[in-house]
Amino acid sequence: MVVIESFVPFFLGLSELPGDMTFVLKIFVLMTIIAFVTQHLGKGPLAVLVIVVLSWFIVFDYFRYFGGVYVLYMAVTLGFSGILIDFFFVNPGSGQPNEGGISNGKDFAARQSQIQRMMR
Repeated sequence: MVVIESFVPFFLGLSELPGDMTFVLKIFVLMTIIAFVTQHLGKGPLAVLVIVVLSWFIVFDYFRYFGGVYVLYMAVTLGFSGILIDFFFVNPGSGQPNEGGISNGKDFAARQSQIQRMMR
């Protein structure tokens, strides 16, 4: 019985994880907005107004839409989507190792002639 009671706080803490991750994601979105606006508009009063307006709409009002877009943007930026594209589309399930790219024109001509011989 003691073992079960020691796991109860752990399992109750797991239910708070999505809310905590959403809060952390909102902080990153806010930092991205601030960095983008200060890079393009500086630190004047117009920039502060733009930061406040964008933050209000993106972070608080429409986060259910922009949160997913931001996660997708970060995946593209960090290269996770490149890994998925390479895995699923570049060499999808051929079962053979990739031979490598074409190094020069002679290599390309040799491969083309080999393909032509196989077609005959």
